[in-house]
Amino acid sequence: MARAVPTESRSNRVQRTTPSPRRGLVRNFEDIVGELRKVTWPSWGELRTLTFVVVVTLIEVAVLLGLIDYVLTQTLVKVEFPKVG
Repeated sequence: MARAVPTESRSNRVQRTTPSPRRGLVRNFEDIVGELRKVTWPSWGELRTLTFVVVVTLIEVAVLLGLIDYVLTQTLVKVEFPKVG
């Protein structure tokens, strides 16, 4: 197998300079604002509809988990602590 032999010296590397923390922070916020401008925001009607869907779904899941908890609690109480006499 042939081996690759480096022909160039490593002295031509680009030296990194550390930017000031303030400039990095400003650039970061500029990037965030730029990305937020690309977002397609929902209309108020869509927002109300989606909020309603989320709230209804949360209520349904809470009721379902409450029923499962109640059934399991009652079952375990009867199995673990049966009434004696």
